[in-house]
Amino acid sequence: MFLAIAVLLIHPQLATTLPLSADKAAMNAPPAIAVSASAMNFEDSAPTATASFDAATEPAAEFNETLPDAPVPMPLTSPAPMAFLKSGKPMTVTVAQLRDENRRKELMWKGLVLASSGAATFDAWSTRHVITTDGAQELNPLLRPFAGNASLYAAIQIGPVLMDFAGRKMMYSRHSWVRHMWWVPQSASFVSSMFCGAHNLAYH
Repeated sequence: MFLAIAVLLIHPQLATTLPLSADKAAMNAPPAIAVSASAMNFEDSAPTATASFDAATEPAAEFNETLPDAPVPMPLTSPAPMAFLKSGKPMTVTVAQLRDENRRKELMWKGLVLASSGAATFDAWSTRHVITTDGAQELNPLLRPFAGNASLYAAIQIGPVLMDFAGRKMMYSRHSWVRHMWWVPQSASFVSSMFCGAHNLAYH
């Protein structure tokens, strides 16, 4: 009797504990299922990711295979610049050529010295002639003191001597354009003396 009452009293407690444990198991079960489901989804998505990665790399590999090779630099063959130049005088100058040129300039300088001095002498003679015969006067103030006597022949040579000295200096100048113009002073002296002499003879 007491045993049957004890069983009846204990049975509701077991009934209540069993559903509670079942509910707790049901509450705890969804996360596990969710975890397993997410794992299954990850496993299912992993092949697709790798497949997409392989699909992305395959066109790149095919693109690299279809690219042409890099152009190989070819050596440029330019014509020799000397082929278009005509052969002329050599660029080097020998000592013999320099001596010949110097000798030629010396001869020209001496010739101009004689020419300018001779022209100055002609100017002095013509001046003396018109002064003594026609009563003319010397217009150059530097030569006027010497016009009355024969000292005019010596005084009139001062100008040509200065021009000869200037031409000599210009002949050995360090400037090329001056060296090419060394004959100008002597030539100017010669021309001016000849002009003055001709003018004196034309005086009446």
